[in-house]
Amino acid sequence: MIKVLIVDDSASVRTLFAEMFKREQDFEVVGCAEDGYSALRMVRELNPDVVTMDVNLPDCDGFRVTRMIMEENPVPIVIVSAIYRASDAEIGFRLIDTGALAFHNKPALKDENFEDQMQDIIVSARLMSEVKVVRRKTRFSSKAIKDSVIPPKPVSRPEPSSAKGKVVSIGASTGGPQAIKQILMSVPQGFPAPILIVQHMSEGFTEGMVNWLKNNTGHDIRIAAQDDELKPGVVYFAPEGVHMEVSAKRRIVLTDAPNVNGIKPSASILFNSIARNIGRSAVGVLLTGMGRDGADGLLEIRRNGGYTIAQDKESSIVFGMPGEAVKIGGAVSVLPLDSIGGELCRIFLGLLEDK
Repeated sequence: MIKVLIVDDSASVRTLFAEMFKREQDFEVVGCAEDGYSALRMVRELNPDVVTMDVNLPDCDGFRVTRMIMEENPVPIVIVSAIYRASDAEIGFRLIDTGALAFHNKPALKDENFEDQMQDIIVSARLMSEVKVVRRKTRFSSKAIKDSVIPPKPVSRPEPSSAKGKVVSIGASTGGPQAIKQILMSVPQGFPAPILIVQHMSEGFTEGMVNWLKNNTGHDIRIAAQDDELKPGVVYFAPEGVHMEVSAKRRIVLTDAPNVNGIKPSASILFNSIARNIGRSAVGVLLTGMGRDGADGLLEIRRNGGYTIAQDKESSIVFGMPGEAVKIGGAVSVLPLDSIGGELCRIFLGLLEDK
């Protein structure tokens, strides 16, 4: 049984969430906390396998509670909080920096999609309960502050000719925002190729994720628009609810075609267009995520002479998507997350990772 602790300041939400989790045969609701300090006490006493955490709590907010749990009694945390605007979503991604593993919009009971949204939360809690989390350093210790400030390694300015015509495409789902952030922080600003990304994301989150990544990485990151010309050094995210492709003229094409693998936008749609129109100049990367979206498309990139990378099992929060790609032979290289940025630098800048 997966022991879940529900943290929310609303009694009705706690009751509703408890009832929904109790319907699942593999979950046991071990407690419901109405505030942050109760949550801290219950984590210590009840030893849950996963925690659903609201951001707005009456005594201390979700940031502080999440950080304290990860410092004292680390446990997988799934943030569930109401999203009304991009700034709310950005708060969720900042919580990922604090130690949370996933972030979901709190479903409204009267929403026609309530059951589906609640099921997404339950599936996320089930997956995150299996993640091995580690204790975070105490935020305010002098050693932690010193360790957290790591000066960036000097990187030579890219030679335009070394990457002329090349395009990077990335697909990700569960655990993807953290992985994408790490990769973007590993490559220099002014990277000599466009980077296109499909991240499976609940509605209302993409703009907040883009803002969070901009603030953390310094890259030029945009939500793609119809007919955008691909430019080196720019990171393009697929908008919500549409597929993103690349034309033979190296422009963004957004379409409202049917879902692929139950998903829109789909990494497979992007990868297939990259394979067809970019060919040998394509680099495809498939990161952590549930399901198999992107696996077939990654194989198409490889078949058309492009270079393909799948994130390895050990560093993936969920090995579904990259695992499927590996299974069908879609990946030229299978790499840990902390090596993927270095591999892109090697390919595009002729730089080797430090040994």
